[in-house]
Amino acid sequence: MQAQGGERMQLVSADANLREKVVHQLRIEIVSGEMPPGTVCSVPSLARTLGISTTPIREALLQLTSDGLLQPMRNRGFRVVDPSLDELRGIFEVRTQLEASAFRKLVRMGARDLSELQAQADAIAQSVETGDVPRYLAADRAFHAELLALAGNDVLADIVLRLRDRMRLYGIRSSHGLERQKASVPEHYRIIEIIRQGLEDEAEALMTSHIMAWEPIFTEAIAQRSAQA
Repeated sequence: MQAQGGERMQLVSADANLREKVVHQLRIEIVSGEMPPGTVCSVPSLARTLGISTTPIREALLQLTSDGLLQPMRNRGFRVVDPSLDELRGIFEVRTQLEASAFRKLVRMGARDLSELQAQADAIAQSVETGDVPRYLAADRAFHAELLALAGNDVLADIVLRLRDRMRLYGIRSSHGLERQKASVPEHYRIIEIIRQGLEDEAEALMTSHIMAWEPIFTEAIAQRSAQA
C-alpha cells in the first residue's frame, strides 16, 4: 500500500529532523577535535552506530561536505578535512570583521527581546561549571546565531555561521582552552548588557577581543600537532 500525502510528509519531516540531529552531532565532534582530521566516515557504519536509516546519514554527510568539514572519498566515504593554519587565520580575520560589524549594528538598532541570548549565556556558564565541552560549543554557537539573527541580515548570518562551522577548536580542552572558556562566560553577559545600554562604542572592541582571544590557543595546538607529526 502506498503512503498517503500526509504520511509522506511525516516521513520527510522525520528524515529532515534526523538529518539535522546527525549534522549537529558530527559538527560538534569535528569542530571540537573529538573526530580528528583524517577520520573516515561511512554511511553504513554511522547508520549502525546511531541506529537510524542511511538516508538522513547520507544527507548529513553531504551537508557537512558542503560546509567544508568533510571531503568525499570515492567508494570509501567521507574524510574529515584538516584546515591549514593560514586558512584558520583567514577564517578568524573575516569572521571577526563581519561579526563585530553586525554586533555594532545591533547595538545601534537595539533589541527588545534578549531572553534567548540570556538563556544561552546561562547555558554557557553552566557548561563551563560542569566541564561539558560539547554543550559549551552548542550553546556558544546558539548565542552567536541569535546575535546575528537580531542584527537582521540573513545573508551575513549565513556567511558567519558557515565560517564558524569551518573552524576547528583545537586546544579547547587544553589548560589554556579551559581558562578561555571560563573567561568567556562574563563576556557573554557583557555582550547582553552592551545591547541593553546601547553602548555602541564598546561593541566592536568587545566582539573582536571575544573572538580573537581564541586564535593563539588554536595556533599553539596546531603547532604542537605539526611538531608531533
